[in-house]
Amino acid sequence: MLPVRSGRWSDSLRWFFVCVLLAIVFRPETAFAATTVVTDADKGGDIHMKAGDALEVRLPSNPSTGYMWYVHPKSSALFRLSGQSQTGAAEPGVGRPIVQVFTFQPRRCGDGILLLRYVRSWEKPALGEEQFNLHVVVE
Repeated sequence: MLPVRSGRWSDSLRWFFVCVLLAIVFRPETAFAATTVVTDADKGGDIHMKAGDALEVRLPSNPSTGYMWYVHPKSSALFRLSGQSQTGAAEPGVGRPIVQVFTFQPRRCGDGILLLRYVRSWEKPALGEEQFNLHVVVE
């Protein structure tokens, strides 16, 4: 009778899976990533966040009037818009307010200004338009 030997291929495969599992568990930017949530109350303020974290901006809106929040073209290139959604109205009916949710990921460390404007998409920007600005420092 021949002795049973474990194949080199199966041993290598086991070690590969162990290494992949350890890499996933000890990857710091995903293991400890946080989301910083800001609202209209934080307008004009300063936020400090880490490079792997996400920034979520939640602003009230009323799309039935044609007004919506848009990322201003002069907003810092420090951020990348990674998602945009909205909540439903608290009560059914036309003209009910919603909350627009913007999710940003920092592209690099540094500081910049995040600008959003509340406008009708078909109108030209006006001097008195409502804006949301936030100074963000990414460490």
